[in-house]
Amino acid sequence: MNRPRDFQLLIKPVSADCNLACRYCFYRRVGAMYPATPGHRMARDVLEHMIRTYLAPTRRGIATFSWQGGEPLLAGLDFFVDAFGLMARHGRGGQPVANAVQTNGVLLDREWARLFRAYSVLVGVSLDGPRHIHDHYRTGAAGGSFDAVMAGIGHLRDVGVEFNLLTLVTAASAPHGAEIYRFLRDRGFTHLQLIPCVEAGGGGGRAAEYAVSPAGYGDFLCAVFDAWREDGAGKVSVRLFDAIMERELRGRGSLCELDGPCSGYLVVEHNGDVYPCDFFVRPEWRLGNLMQDDFDALFATARWRDFCAQRAANAAACAGCEWLDLCRGGCCKDRLPAAGGDTRPMERRSYLCESYRRFFDHAAAELCRLARELAASPSCGER
Repeated sequence: MNRPRDFQLLIKPVSADCNLACRYCFYRRVGAMYPATPGHRMARDVLEHMIRTYLAPTRRGIATFSWQGGEPLLAGLDFFVDAFGLMARHGRGGQPVANAVQTNGVLLDREWARLFRAYSVLVGVSLDGPRHIHDHYRTGAAGGSFDAVMAGIGHLRDVGVEFNLLTLVTAASAPHGAEIYRFLRDRGFTHLQLIPCVEAGGGGGRAAEYAVSPAGYGDFLCAVFDAWREDGAGKVSVRLFDAIMERELRGRGSLCELDGPCSGYLVVEHNGDVYPCDFFVRPEWRLGNLMQDDFDALFATARWRDFCAQRAANAAACAGCEWLDLCRGGCCKDRLPAAGGDTRPMERRSYLCESYRRFFDHAAAELCRLARELAASPSCGER
């Protein structure tokens, strides 16, 4: 596969290092891949090389730097001041550049908020719902993190920083879909991402005890949709709902798991190692290192082609499904052995197949109808 016309960088400046110890964190295991130092920090030469090569004169379209972790704010305020300065130095006049940071919110203070406002950084904050739900898994050395996160959000609001929320849906939170939605809505949060927690745990590819069940996630989405619809739809942006409506209006959506090949971004680890997706930061999927390999070389690797081919070869178990065109077989990382089928991942159906079938049956036709109210568009079909 040739180099994508446009792609984002998902950057791990501190690798898996974090100031919380959330039991469900899928990225914690990555720390074991880089055991040489107790703390993982992106060196300045790696930072500058990454920014300079990504903003090369041959680049077209917007350049998007998405900073994640672990907890990326552990890199420190000066690190990000330096990064933004390097973008100004190496970018071309008029070149569009965007930055986004995903944080657990604990370290956010007025100084961080002012920096993010000054550079128009979109901030994603992890908040799983009200205190009794959020603190069930998202804990630090001092216990729950709910109060610190809410305080951090307060700083973003005070300074006028654009932000959204990332809410992980677990076995513990799935029965509380309407409660979580209304809690977030009532506190003025208008941009929500609802992410299913799907991780293997134990033997035989079984899901971890904290992972949401297929039925549980389907019921959660239906409960949120019903509450959202009661509000009059459109007052709160729910990313999954928006993506389905966008597909109806434009023929494509904004969620990689529901929209074509997995080729939208590259993950850059703290030392410059590059992977095709943060769910696939594993030795067997390492594409190379930015300090030795340019982007064209990374996209020319057999591993990159193999990774993209995974999604293109939809599971045989999905053939004939009425919803295949909408879900595209789901995310490759959700093809757990427990989902059934052969041991080869792409010959299994997604662990979340039941979830999405339940939700699409319940809400897809209504979402398409709502989308058609916004703009003239061919019908996606009533089911």
